Amino acid sequence: MLSLPETLVDESTLTRRQLEALRSYLRVALGEMKYRQAAAGGPSKKVTVGSYFRTVRQARTNVRRSIVTLLIGVWVGVVKPEDVRRLLDTAGGNVLDLPEEERERFVAVLRVLLQRIVM
Repeated sequence: MLSLPETLVDESTLTRRQLEALRSYLRVALGEMKYRQAAAGGPSKKVTVGSYFRTVRQARTNVRRSIVTLLIGVWVGVVKPEDVRRLLDTAGGNVLDLPEEERERFVAVLRVLLQRIVM
């Protein structure tokens, strides 16, 4: 069963490997694991620590660019600030803990909302 981020990653600026690296990066930041464990772990092939850091850097850059893209969309008027607020309020709830059937419905609704939000 895929998590919500895994379900939507193909529609984002992140690769699956970058998503995996961001997750492990946060675990390292929380002290749950060491960098070498993060680079060696996960379902994808094992990588060097340098390659792992490069992937994390690329992922963080992609997230930052996505936020800037959203801001530009708001500033030029193709996205309404109130729609972004509503979307963030909806996505910020306990949606990561939804059962699979409800998560599938949530993703379908989310895709429709995203289609409508961007003029």
